[in-house]
Amino acid sequence: MQWPERVYRAALRCYPSEFRDEYGGEMLQAFRDQWRDTRGPRLCVALMADVAATAPKEYGRVLMNDLRYALRMMRTSPLFSAAVVMTVALAIAANTAIFSVVNAVLLRPLPFGAPDRLMWVAERNDALHIPTFGASLLNYLSWKEQTQNVALAALGSVTFSLSGSGDPEQFAGSRITPSLMPVLGLQPLSGRTFRDDEERPGAPAVAMISEGLWKRRFGRDPAVVGRTVNLNGVPTTVIGIAPPALAVLTGGDVWVPITIDPAHEIRLNHVVNVVGLRKQGVSIEQAQSEMDAVSARVGRQYPEVNDWGIRLVTFRHWFVNDQLETALLVLLCAVVFVLLIACANIANLLLARATAREREIAIRTAMGATRGRLLRQLLAESLVLSLLGGAAGLACALWAVRLLDRLLPANLLPVPDIGVDARVLSFGVFATVATGLLFGVAPAWQAARTDINAMLKQSGRSAIGARSRLRNGLAATELALATVLLVGAGLLVQSLMNLERARLGFAPQNVLTFQLALPPAKYSRDVKGPAFYRQLLESLRALPGVRGAAISSGIPFGAGNYTTSPFAAVGPSVLPPDTAVPINWRIVSPGFFRTLEIPLVRGRDFTEADNARDVPVIVSQAAARRFWGADDPIGRVIRRPNDTQMMTVIGVVGDVRDTALNQESPAIYYPSAARVWPLMDVVVRSEAGPEALLPGIRQKVRELDPELALATVRPMEEWVSGSAAQPRLNAALLMVFALLALVIAAIGTYGVLAYSVTQRTREIGLRMALGAPAGRVIRLIVGEGMLVGAGGIVAGLAAALAITRTIGGLLFAVPAHDPLTFGGVAAVLAIVALAACFVPARRASRVNPIVALHDD
Repeated sequence: MQWPERVYRAALRCYPSEFRDEYGGEMLQAFRDQWRDTRGPRLCVALMADVAATAPKEYGRVLMNDLRYALRMMRTSPLFSAAVVMTVALAIAANTAIFSVVNAVLLRPLPFGAPDRLMWVAERNDALHIPTFGASLLNYLSWKEQTQNVALAALGSVTFSLSGSGDPEQFAGSRITPSLMPVLGLQPLSGRTFRDDEERPGAPAVAMISEGLWKRRFGRDPAVVGRTVNLNGVPTTVIGIAPPALAVLTGGDVWVPITIDPAHEIRLNHVVNVVGLRKQGVSIEQAQSEMDAVSARVGRQYPEVNDWGIRLVTFRHWFVNDQLETALLVLLCAVVFVLLIACANIANLLLARATAREREIAIRTAMGATRGRLLRQLLAESLVLSLLGGAAGLACALWAVRLLDRLLPANLLPVPDIGVDARVLSFGVFATVATGLLFGVAPAWQAARTDINAMLKQSGRSAIGARSRLRNGLAATELALATVLLVGAGLLVQSLMNLERARLGFAPQNVLTFQLALPPAKYSRDVKGPAFYRQLLESLRALPGVRGAAISSGIPFGAGNYTTSPFAAVGPSVLPPDTAVPINWRIVSPGFFRTLEIPLVRGRDFTEADNARDVPVIVSQAAARRFWGADDPIGRVIRRPNDTQMMTVIGVVGDVRDTALNQESPAIYYPSAARVWPLMDVVVRSEAGPEALLPGIRQKVRELDPELALATVRPMEEWVSGSAAQPRLNAALLMVFALLALVIAAIGTYGVLAYSVTQRTREIGLRMALGAPAGRVIRLIVGEGMLVGAGGIVAGLAAALAITRTIGGLLFAVPAHDPLTFGGVAAVLAIVALAACFVPARRASRVNPIVALHDD
């Protein structure tokens, strides 16, 4: 009988303690009685099975009782409950919203067939300090012939003008090789993709269009596949609707095959990006080793590219640069800090409430409640508060994510949308439950350890002791975390202010910009194209209110062509002979510098008489210093490596920040009278209000060619503002989180002292009865509070010194350990802590000694 009874007793342990205490004895006696029966063994097995089946139901009943009790406790203290729920909601909403961005950019798989095996196959030049660069079509063909473990495809950007079906419209697009779709693992939504024979010269013109263009321009008409449209003046057959993932990689709305004619290509003309797909089982190190061998063979075969190598970059790193990844992780850490501060603050509130409930807990313990039972009940109350706050926070996060999707500047993130998926929702639920446990464990543990005898003898009063130390530690932790956030926010705000005060080198005010794409079949780059733009600029300058007009292949901070190529000085130079350096270059018209108010430092501007035969160029001051130091560059000659064409410097202009606010790049300018790109930017400076010129500009373009469409119409100030979009967003979000943390930390400090004053009413009354003036009482309370505050601030400054170095790449013209920022944050926090301490201290100084002693 001993072993069956032991088994049955073990089975009874599946029940809650309350059930065992009430019914355990009766069940055990029934088991003994049944065992004596001849059918005892079979009945006992049935009883054990019944125990195992009934235990979960009993646990569910107990859990429901705990939840009902927690809801009743919320109703008895609605203000306390509302404060906790709102605090949790704010913290969960912020964390979930930022995590949704991190998930979309860093965690969500890219929408391709095998994203982990996809790579950007970039060219590199260690001698020119170019870590990654585009590739030439001839190198791409050589690589494709020789590689065994990497499937290759190429793509290059292009602009299209669509006409003949409604108003003329300009679209961004790409030229791609037929191998791109198979390499990416994509299939068209409708129709087919390109065939290999369609990239050969003379092949029929075909195109794929995006789903968005299909919907917007053609009303999702399925008959559009097979229809002929006019692209860049060439009748082109639409053969398919491209999947959205193709636009994630290339951007734009139209895709055509790359036409490769090796006889007319230049091996040093880096005009495409190359995508590679590693074979299954081939590591990136093995693929890099193979591509290095291929590059070496190509270099030996073609000496002009001997100093160009290959670098493989994963798709994730191609899409997400280090600065964006750092910014997202910093913001995620910031919202986690806010969550921790919120947990510390709520834990302090629960500790205060637990102290007020000490007598209740002591009585329940005296009546037989175990410590585990009390812990479960108190944690259930915390989880109910957290779940309600988490539900509200998730609802706010859904709204915040939609708002972020609308407000984020275009192309700021390398993904088409943020969205909320199962991973984001799971994160929100996990954060909610973890928050409830995090802020509930310490108060519940402290409450469950109540000394029954001491509590009942004190008639409801509790000592300060360990709980005061815990509350003070939590308040100091809040201030430390808030200090770290405020230091980081202060550094980013200073950096943003420095960026926006940076000298641009040109005047963006009252300048309107737009783009025109001349169809290559209709306008040749060296004759008809320059002639068209001469006519256009003459007509624009004649408009009332126009102070100047010009064209460029790339305006500062714009979306045009920014081309970097190596150049070397011919003749005396501060560099070793034949040393080439990478420099940005672009094509501009006469009057471009005057229109943008870029100063002409030396020499002359371009004229319409400048042509391709003379090849005059204008250099920026930075480019001139790079080649000739302080010497006069006028009349000096430069050239490209392996190119016999010489370019003579005729002028020097001021440096311009044209690709980033935090850097000035050396630049070389070519005359548009010699050659233009198919896509050019037009800049028009007006007396005031450039948008008012737009109708007249459209009319002038329509008079010259009714099939041309204006695109990317935008004031220059908008381009400049957009260049600071990411730093501005980083600084704004971090400042919001830091201020939220500061408010929560200040409330926490105030709550700790206010509760301390309440607990010490008798002590304070006794001091005042013995003659202590109000000022001394205030100094006593403030001194204790500031001791906590100073400890938190000092710990936060020490942590900030260690952490802020990680955001050094996000800063401009401000050191990561800027003493002004650290000192300012410490001063602000000290003032906030002092204010939070003064209010309860002033209330303590007004305690009536007679009332305080009588209440005891």
